[in-house]
Amino acid sequence: MAGSSLQIDDDYCKAMGDYFVKEGKEIESFINEYITILERINSNAIMKGDVAGALKSYIQYAKKLKGQVNSISTTAQQQITRFLSGVDAADQYLF
Repeated sequence: MAGSSLQIDDDYCKAMGDYFVKEGKEIESFINEYITILERINSNAIMKGDVAGALKSYIQYAKKLKGQVNSISTTAQQQITRFLSGVDAADQYLF
């Protein structure tokens, strides 16, 4: 029979918050490396013409991604912290 109690693993939730931040930083490093590669292509291989213009435009949009993943992963960790704090506050009234 299924129980009616709710159990929240604080350590797991905190570990997931740390995981999101770690993965966010890694994805940010990939984005930065990708932009560097695109800029190198633009300065060394495709320097003139329509393709060069399109590539420059693409690089500008890719640069807009910088910092966004870190922001999202940090927000996820903050939400986890708020959730656990809310659960702890509610626990005081139950037990």
